[in-house]
Amino acid sequence: MLAAAAMVPSVAVASQLYFGYRMRGVRMPFAAALATQLFHWELWAVAGPFVWDLERRWPIGPARRWHALLRHLAAAFVVAAAVLAAYLALYHALIRLPIPPSWFAGFDRSLAGTAVFFVTAYFHLELIVYAAIVAVAHASRATALLRAREHEALRLEAELTGARLTALRMQLQPHFLFNTLHTIGSLVMQRQNERAVALLAELGGLLRDTLAHRDTDLTPLGEEIEYLRRYLTIEEARFADRLRIDWDINPAAMDAPVPAFILQPLVENAFRHGISRRVENSTLSIAATLEEGALRITIDNDGPPLPEGFVPEEGSGYGLKNVTERLKARTPPGRIELSSTGAGVRATLVLPLSDAPVARSG
Repeated sequence: MLAAAAMVPSVAVASQLYFGYRMRGVRMPFAAALATQLFHWELWAVAGPFVWDLERRWPIGPARRWHALLRHLAAAFVVAAAVLAAYLALYHALIRLPIPPSWFAGFDRSLAGTAVFFVTAYFHLELIVYAAIVAVAHASRATALLRAREHEALRLEAELTGARLTALRMQLQPHFLFNTLHTIGSLVMQRQNERAVALLAELGGLLRDTLAHRDTDLTPLGEEIEYLRRYLTIEEARFADRLRIDWDINPAAMDAPVPAFILQPLVENAFRHGISRRVENSTLSIAATLEEGALRITIDNDGPPLPEGFVPEEGSGYGLKNVTERLKARTPPGRIELSSTGAGVRATLVLPLSDAPVARSG
């Protein structure tokens, strides 16, 4: 690459020499001028990697910047002198080759004269080339370092988000287990042992699902619904014949990815603040459909309406806060909407569809 790049100054300076000699009435083949300049500038194809390595060895960074600059200044003079010395030797070897005399008829054959000319005409150019190589090497290293830092930042952000989602899921499980065990304990106290055993079996299924998805971020809606059905079997034991559950799940939405265990706290909230406060028969309606590139899930209960100006993040419980935080942590983020419908309260979950991998049980 450096050898190819050296062709540019070789042709440029050779053209300058050619037309300069022609203007003074000296005839000189362009090939002769190009040959001398190729011998000059191709030397940087050898010196360039060495200078590049010097920039790696003496990086110009915030720490000890002046120390590195002084080292590069000294090295620039040494490398420039070495390149010109090599060029001087190659130049005199070239013009003494057994080729047609007319090629180098106008060239200075005095060693001292050409040495002075090379120093005055080229030494500053050698310093500029050295500085250019150091600058490009510094920019390349800085770019690579920036990309590495960006990659590391993205990796750490992903790990932090994953850890945050895991912590939020773990926050739900003790709360859920407490309520479930309380229900089973109540059945035992009422000597409804067979129902208690049945609910323990459902709880065991729930725990198996929880363990199966303990490292899972996303799960298909169909599996989330199955998990929710197990939970509702336990809740139905509390309300007996007073509870009716209506399902309206669009089959096309069953494979849509959802955050694992995202629906259970919303349903639990519907029972705690809605259905449990009614003495009459109650209905819980759960629906899911795909709309405009997003999965929309609605959970309706016919309990009391929301307080005026209710904000989920400001509630006393952590179920809704948990769901809200998990949705905000997603990419792209989801959202939850709560509203009074006149017949009760509706919780709407809106999840933009993503291409993230979905874990399936089994």
